[in-house]
Amino acid sequence: MPHTPNRRQFLKGVGVSLALPMMESLLPRSLATTSTQTPKLKRLVCVGTYLGFYQDDFFPKQIGRGYSMPSVLEPISRFRDDMTIFSGLDHRGRNGHEGWKAWITGSASGSVSFDQLVADQIGGKTRYASIQLTCGTPPGDAQMSYTKEGVALPMIGRPSVFYQTLFRSDSDKARIEYLLKGNSSVLDGVLEEAHSLQRNLSQADRRKLDEYLSSVRDVEKKLQKQKTWLSTPFPTTDYELPPFDPVSPEQSFECESIMYDLMSLALSTDSTRILTFMVPGWSQVFNIEGRRLSAGYHGLSHHGNERKKIEEYNIVGREHVKRFERFLDNLSNHKDAEGQSLLDTTAVVFGSGMGDSNTHDNSNLPTLVAGGGFNHGSHHAIDRTAPNARRLGDLYLTLMQSFGMEIDQFAGARSNLNEVFS
Repeated sequence: MPHTPNRRQFLKGVGVSLALPMMESLLPRSLATTSTQTPKLKRLVCVGTYLGFYQDDFFPKQIGRGYSMPSVLEPISRFRDDMTIFSGLDHRGRNGHEGWKAWITGSASGSVSFDQLVADQIGGKTRYASIQLTCGTPPGDAQMSYTKEGVALPMIGRPSVFYQTLFRSDSDKARIEYLLKGNSSVLDGVLEEAHSLQRNLSQADRRKLDEYLSSVRDVEKKLQKQKTWLSTPFPTTDYELPPFDPVSPEQSFECESIMYDLMSLALSTDSTRILTFMVPGWSQVFNIEGRRLSAGYHGLSHHGNERKKIEEYNIVGREHVKRFERFLDNLSNHKDAEGQSLLDTTAVVFGSGMGDSNTHDNSNLPTLVAGGGFNHGSHHAIDRTAPNARRLGDLYLTLMQSFGMEIDQFAGARSNLNEVFS
């Protein structure tokens, strides 16, 4: 778990804990100079493609601004000035599909993911602190977002469920209100019983109970937030879903497109400001633009360096990028309440927790960042063999600090990549 300096100090008395406002003199010197900066970012989106991309056709051959667009990324060529490509970044972690858990956590054991740290910072401003998405039911090791307790957050895999989450009816509102009232009374009872037990417990058990009560209080806060939002009408939309959820493997591209459309709506209606989207990998044999591929998608990812399989693996990769391009286009065409483009105020991380899918090597992860109003347009190549080489966690530190977060360590990274975007 990253070290996060204490943002607040407390005056404590008998049965009272009074939180003081954040004061610059109480912060570490390294952070005090940045604590008053206006946050640059308002939203975060992380899109990870489970089976990755062929590295030689994802990373440009040239470094800097004058690079030739690699073939897999060619569908987003018109956004080259709105994105930055990184090569050489990873977490120095374990290989294999288990390593996927490390993509936005930095640890294959499933520690807290950086999107959830950002959600702690800004999630209280919207109805949903964060939303996690996929298509259908991905493999069991295909996880992205993790809580501070290391618990994988469930992902919504059906477009209709995501749609209903964003645009509920009055009947949904009444049902939710009933459930919240019930849960609240249960929590009250738990708290009352816990307090009555406390005087009979040992010091160690009291400490455990305190941790438990803290968890209960966190739940109460979330419930209270839901009650507050019940009085706020859900947004409306004229977006039409297909009559059935396209969640079978052969419909995965259709599902992917719809999820991107709904993600745009989620951000434009300010229903949430934190989204993660796991694009799953299937064994399905795809027909793409009238061409039936010679093997299933998963089989193509284990291409054995055969030129034909690499070519077809890239065809699938380009289809993913085409759908991502539409998402970027939607963000660029929508403005937030302050009149700013959603793309300019949203950091979009796109890539994979899989480096070389053929060998399950999780080094040199395909990574790009789009939007966020950064100084984009370049390919930055990190020499991962150099002493103290930057890690993927350094990029995440830059993004978190751009949200106004006071954090200087994450996933083994102790620096940032601020100079890349300056």
